[in-house]
Amino acid sequence: MRASAICSTSRMTRGSNAAWIFLAGLIVAVTCALRPVCVPLSPEALAGFTTPIETRTDHDFYLQVFQRIDGRWHQCKTWLSRQLFF
Repeated sequence: MRASAICSTSRMTRGSNAAWIFLAGLIVAVTCALRPVCVPLSPEALAGFTTPIETRTDHDFYLQVFQRIDGRWHQCKTWLSRQLFF
């Protein structure tokens, strides 16, 4: 086998590895950015809603924003939404 053939095979492998590493990094970044972050709502915040919280159907990407967890109301958003819009 010629040396140039070995070098070109090595280049293809490096390029392929770089593509897989990039793809894995992209999947991890998207997964982290879209993970849910839920914050409990205070009684004062609950009293300030003009529309009863039980009837709200707000959604953030794939999850319902207002959720009842362990008997308390929480505001759930993706990590990315929390970073960009509080």
